[in-house]
Amino acid sequence: MVQAILVQYKFILPSDIKHSSYTYQKLFRALYGYTQNVSKSSGKTYRYHRPGVLSSFPFTKPGKNLVLIPKSALSALVDFFKTGKNPSHEWHVKGDWKAAYYTDERDISVSDAAQALDAAAARVMASLKSLGEQASTLEPTGNYKGLSPGASAAFARLAACEWVKECAHTPQAQKITALSVRALP
Repeated sequence: MVQAILVQYKFILPSDIKHSSYTYQKLFRALYGYTQNVSKSSGKTYRYHRPGVLSSFPFTKPGKNLVLIPKSALSALVDFFKTGKNPSHEWHVKGDWKAAYYTDERDISVSDAAQALDAAAARVMASLKSLGEQASTLEPTGNYKGLSPGASAAFARLAACEWVKECAHTPQAQKITALSVRALP
């Protein structure tokens, strides 16, 4: 079993803002991140990953407005709830919303934590690609030859998560650890 923090949250908006409002969408995008598709007149479509507060952390969502996160992600989440600071939107002021939240310690299975690590690694890779970062070079065998320094640093931040250490025997954690130290020459 892997230790996690269960966070149950609720966004409280002024009564004149409806649940279908764009404000709700912006809050959830700021929390989890999102992928933006931009279609050009030439017919090309570009995909950009916009990170959220939890994008660089592993997490699972067991239900609506519930998220299981590692302890190391809690301070970033609480900071977002209090200040609105997030990597997705550069809000100059928090806005007229509040977040009520409850936390509790929980244990999750190693397989659930490993799946969350795999999803977090995919989000990190998508974010690097949308920034134009040369994430990696792929050998003909399908193995990553190396990572750019920026990509390696992004995976090093993910590898510092306690779930990687607690799931060290899983292929997902081993992949993240390996990617965190593979810088291109």
